[in-house]
Amino acid sequence: MDSLDFLEKRIEALELQILPKNPNFTNDDKTQQITDLLLQTQTMISSALSCREAITSILQHMTTINEYLDPANGENELEIEAKRHYLLELYPELKDTVKLISTFENLTPYTDSGSILKVTELTDKLESLAVSNLKIFEESQEVTQKTVGALQQYNDIITSIKVLFAQLDQAITDLEAALLPKFVTEE
Repeated sequence: MDSLDFLEKRIEALELQILPKNPNFTNDDKTQQITDLLLQTQTMISSALSCREAITSILQHMTTINEYLDPANGENELEIEAKRHYLLELYPELKDTVKLISTFENLTPYTDSGSILKVTELTDKLESLAVSNLKIFEESQEVTQKTVGALQQYNDIITSIKVLFAQLDQAITDLEAALLPKFVTEE
């Protein structure tokens, strides 16, 4: 224990050099000596190291624990799954869009032709053709309506002729039946 006593005396000498030399400041005023603090620190470290295995396992799993504690942890998986379902639902529409784009790309040589580029020059002629087409369309609608009316009248005439022929057939049948000689049967 001589070495411990020597160490304590050396620490006390250092304390006297560091702490103020105030006549009002006595050894009793000190709340704790440095040796006592070192002893308490060592005790706390040794007690902490005694349950080191549990702490080490917790520290090893700390990244996993932090991932689970992160509120956005499950959202990423859900977002990925939701995006996948959304893309699967959009697949037919996207496929049709790709077909339209490829068709458009196939038609670009025609749209870049000289005739299409002259459309601005021929705007007046296109307008007059559009107006004449509109007039022809209106006339064709009138003719179609008249044709439908004529067909309806024809259908009505045919129906009335059928009724008349049915009535005439019935009248002839009744007349023939009346003109047939009646045989008298003897009883």
